Amino acid sequence: MLNYMEKLPDEIINEFAKRMNCVDDSVRFSAVCKLWQNSMAKIRKEKHIPFGPWLMLSTYNEDQGLQTFYDISREKIVNLPLPHNKVKERRCFGSQFGWLVTIGVDLHIHLLNPLSGIQISLPSQPTFQHQYKIHVEPEDLRHVFMTKFILSSNPSDSDQTCIVIAIHSELRRLSFAKPGDEAWTYIESSYGGYQDAIFFRGQFYAINSKGVLVICEIDAPHPKTIDFAFPPEDIGIFGNRFYLIEMSGELLLIERLFSSPTENASLGDFYYITEAFDIYKFDFHSSSWVDLYDLGDHALFVGDNTSFSISTIDYPEFRRSCIYFTDDHRELFENRFCDMGICDFKEGTIEPIYLGDHVLSMFSRPMFVMPTL
Repeated sequence: MLNYMEKLPDEIINEFAKRMNCVDDSVRFSAVCKLWQNSMAKIRKEKHIPFGPWLMLSTYNEDQGLQTFYDISREKIVNLPLPHNKVKERRCFGSQFGWLVTIGVDLHIHLLNPLSGIQISLPSQPTFQHQYKIHVEPEDLRHVFMTKFILSSNPSDSDQTCIVIAIHSELRRLSFAKPGDEAWTYIESSYGGYQDAIFFRGQFYAINSKGVLVICEIDAPHPKTIDFAFPPEDIGIFGNRFYLIEMSGELLLIERLFSSPTENASLGDFYYITEAFDIYKFDFHSSSWVDLYDLGDHALFVGDNTSFSISTIDYPEFRRSCIYFTDDHRELFENRFCDMGICDFKEGTIEPIYLGDHVLSMFSRPMFVMPTL
């Protein structure tokens, strides 16, 4: 039967591939043989619209080698095969182009495409500068040392060199590396406390906990940051989170506002609850931030992933002018609460995004991924 399917004309195979609109069907289609896999990859690249965002949940079934995801648009649990040595007990971070970044107890760091299973090595954690001054066990380092990873391009694109920016260490510094490098290269900066970064218009930008925007000069003989913009005048500082997102060619700054730490009397745990978001658009003519009050036909996704936006015209199953968010208070992951939901930006209301199991984890909470073959 398999040989018969492999001999189908390319035109018929391609026509089938064009009709695959959900990820799990596409994965099964690609698994038939190399020819079908190549056809699916070509069609997805030509359409330029990846599958809609999923939540990667905190559950891995070791016996069956399955990682659990939640298809938000179809409100459906999907289990995909992933070898245990690629995700089990590894701290996972969402990044662009459908790739994850993982770090395990062995402190090895990899890029991983959860659909294709392709894995690419990055320099390991001990090659970063600014290690902790006290000894931290590897099982704890995988949890606390790394904050976020940002990619310049798709690692599977042979026409471009993928550069990865990492936010790391106790003071949340910046470093970068490429697949094949032996070590991470530190980016000198007068600041620490970086919370997010973005590859925008051919450059890396980063935002710190004070809302200062910098450019990362990684091509310089001594890589460094250059101050680029002051924070908005009305921005809050203490305890809030900042994210950088590109939306329709514009650079946005998202401020996530939390309630004061709350104690759950029945559990004895402290936790934060997201109350609202403020959003600003950067005006490159005046080099200043401008308040934004409507996201139009777009939705934003923030949390333990590279921040990104989608068009709700291309993805009508997602809600316009809404912010989808996951829990990135990693210092409270040991507590039994997960701050995750959907914020209607215009109305100011917040509701749950997922109410099932598989959300609590000591080192990897749910995160958004854009599945890409």
